[in-house]
Amino acid sequence: MKNTKALFCSGFLTLALLGLCLFAPARSFAQDQIRRAKIFEDTYQMINDTDLYGSFYMQEEGKPLPDLRIIGAELMNEKDHFSDNDLIYLSKGQADGLEIGQLFQIIGPEEKVAPYGTVVWRRARARVIRLSDKIATARIERTFWPARVGDYLLPFEEAEGEVGKDKGYDQMDPNATKRGQVIFVDYARQMSGPGQWALIDLGRQQCVQIGDQLTIFHRAKPNLPREAVGSLIIIDVRGATSTVKILSARDAVMLGDEVQLKEAR
Repeated sequence: MKNTKALFCSGFLTLALLGLCLFAPARSFAQDQIRRAKIFEDTYQMINDTDLYGSFYMQEEGKPLPDLRIIGAELMNEKDHFSDNDLIYLSKGQADGLEIGQLFQIIGPEEKVAPYGTVVWRRARARVIRLSDKIATARIERTFWPARVGDYLLPFEEAEGEVGKDKGYDQMDPNATKRGQVIFVDYARQMSGPGQWALIDLGRQQCVQIGDQLTIFHRAKPNLPREAVGSLIIIDVRGATSTVKILSARDAVMLGDEVQLKEAR
């Protein structure tokens, strides 16, 4: 009986040690994966395709719009907004140098913001599939916002997104870096929270660039202290203005809010 009990205890101990040896590496591997996951979560796609090809920018005063436009569409007698796979007709053709296969970005001016210029939306992209002497037929391939007759077209250019980390928002020395303000928020589309866009009055003239991050500040009244409420990233830069994406915020971004560059890249 004693021999049987000793044998049982010895066998149990052996199994326990074996299980510990097997479990320890697995546990270590699992913890390593969790740590890696946490590190990965610190960075993400801060500037994505929708930001690059579906956002708005400021067409600044004195700069002309393109001379290529949508003059009609196959289904224009049935609807006035056009999206994926719809055929559209362009104001130029083979005689103007257009070629089959050319890819264009469709843009649409919408709202004037004095004294800066006109807010222009990137709506969609379309490819030329048929040509006559004076007119081209194009098919819409990717829609971010529906296109309309009268919209303009630019040659499509690939742009790079950006992976990074939201640096958050905190109080800053008001005189430490470049400062500006929010000059446009698209309230009609409720674009004033994280993931949405706005325009600010800092651009190439102030030496800011795509990927720069800024802090947003509110003031309850002009004579009261400002409070940090959010974080922005620049996704498009023009001469005197930039398009920004709201990365994080504890309050809605408002017209006139102050912005301040965190640090130059």
